[in-house]
Formats: sequence, C-alpha cells, structure tokens
Amino acid sequence: MTGDVAVGVSGDGSGPIIVVGAGLAGLVAAGALVAAGTDVVVVDEGAEPGGRLATRRIGPATLDAGAQFFTVRSARFAAMVDGWRAGGLPVREWAHGFLRAGHVGDGPAAARPGTDGHARHAVDAGMSAIARRLASDLPRGALRPGTRVRAITPSGDGWRVEVEPGRPLDAAAVVCTPPVPRSLALLAEVAQRVPPAVRQLRYEPCIALLAALDAPPAVPAPGGVQFTRGPVSWLADNAAKGVSATPAVTVHASGGWSADHAADGDEEVVDGLLDLVRPWLGAARPVAASLERWRHSRPLESYPERAVRVPGVPPLVLAGDAFGGAKVEGAALSGLAAADVLLGT
Repeated sequence: MTGDVAVGVSGDGSGPIIVVGAGLAGLVAAGALVAAGTDVVVVDEGAEPGGRLATRRIGPATLDAGAQFFTVRSARFAAMVDGWRAGGLPVREWAHGFLRAGHVGDGPAAARPGTDGHARHAVDAGMSAIARRLASDLPRGALRPGTRVRAITPSGDGWRVEVEPGRPLDAAAVVCTPPVPRSLALLAEVAQRVPPAVRQLRYEPCIALLAALDAPPAVPAPGGVQFTRGPVSWLADNAAKGVSATPAVTVHASGGWSADHAADGDEEVVDGLLDLVRPWLGAARPVAASLERWRHSRPLESYPERAVRVPGVPPLVLAGDAFGGAKVEGAALSGLAAADVLLGT
C-alpha cells in the first residue's frame, strides 16, 4: 500500500492511530490497522524497525542478537507465517529442538538433545528481515524511525504524543508496545488507570555477546544450546544456523548475570563472557566482538489477555510479549489482538 499519512496537530482528538514501538507487536498491529483502512503512524527511537528482532553485522559475519528463532503453535500465527513466506521472506526450519546443558562450564560433552516436537524456524537473512518485511507493507511515511517519545497525555477526545525531534503528534488512539515499565513512564499522567496486575509485570535483563571467530566453534549440531542454570542461558552458532557466511556466535547471559554486570564496562563484559563460553569455542578465537544490552529482555510473567484497553481514558491499548504469551509468536498475536480491540473485532 502506498500514499502519505496526514498527522493531526489540532489537539482535538483528530489524527491517526499512533503505534509506539516498531518491534514485532507494534508492526503487526500497525499492519492490521492499515489493512482495515485506518491511518497509522508508527514511532520508534531506533534507527531501524525490529526491536529485539535484531540482526547485526561484524565484518563479513551476520549474527542474530535478540530473538533467535520462533515456533508456530497457533492457527492464526501459522497463517501469518505462511503470508511471510508467500511474500518472499526466506523462513525455514532450523531444528526441532536444541541441545540442553546445565552450566556453561560443563562444556559440549555434557550437552544432551532436547525437543518438544515443535519446529524452530529461522530466517536466512536474520530475524530482523521479519521487521523489514512488515515495515515495507506500511504506507509511505507511516514509519518514523529515530523518533523518541517523551510523553503521552490525554488531549480532548484523543492523545497528544510528545516526540523528539519534531512537533507533538495528535492521535485518535494509541497502541503502546514497549516493555510495560517504559510504557508506564510515558503514560505517567494516566498510569494509575492501567490495571494493577499489568503495572506489576516484571522483566529480566539480558546482555548479548556477539563474536566473530577465526574458525568454526565447537558447538555441536544443530548449533544452539540452552543452559538451565548459571551465567549463560543461550549459545548459538550463526553459521550452523545458516545466517552467517563466516563463523560467529551469539551468547545470551542469564538475567541474574546480566543484572549483576549491568554497570560493568563493555570490555570487561566481553572478556567475562568469552571466558565463560571458552569450552564451546574449541580452537576458534574471537577476531571482533560487540554487545547488546537489553534492559527489559524477557517478561518474568505473562498477563493473561493478549492486549489490554486501558479504561477511563481515550482509546489506549497496551500490547507486547508480556501479554498472553511471550516470545515471537506471543508478540505477533498480541499485535493482532491490539488491532482487534481498536477495530471492535
């Protein structure tokens, strides 16, 4: 769909629906609203859409930094994924389960295969390709990257969204998809209207190490390891996964380790995580590394509804991966639910 989007600035509740956050939930919600004929503007402080659908480059290496894969467990999400494939997104099955190990220090010999029967899907171009595909379906001008929301306040029958850079935006309705603590900060004037059980939702942080290597690591097939305890929760071989043309690993520190080292400098954190995963690298040595720090990485609990309309205020819906089920599928279904709430379907 093409065409320009007009943003009202009158303060009388006119204007589009503004979706805050261009992660998966926000992009899916925006796409569903646009398909229903609604004017939508998506604002996100990132330079590119995707949120934790994040793929990074280190030289010739390609690494998924945030979400690593997705499963398909519902008919509605299956239909969405089929649409992605039909549109040319190179989604494929990676594995039916990953290796499981206790502590990262136990090394590859202690790993055992694990599966629950569900296929784990990856994207050849990296997980961020999902976000780029969804963003490309929005009208011209509907996505505003590099736009930081400072506050969201009621204005007449709608909302005033303070952004930088740029003039305030007026909206007929708002869909707020950042992690709940961030959404509450933006909605400080009306935060007490949000149901208490939503306000109490908590997240754990995650520090992700991305390292390009000079040789393949010693991570056994299929190239993913889930750890049940200790300082590391996940290790992926991006070349074995089919994402990177050259050897590269992604390491997710556990929530506890990430919290304990949140104030540490990048060099110290990189060295610490490389030491922890050394048994899994074999003869490979890192040639370059970088970090991603996710302050609100994984919801520690899930609100039962997939999207929540906040009572007593102009149309306002909260959505994201803390609503109705976490991970990629949960975020996508939450975005659809947010659109359903506003469309009355």
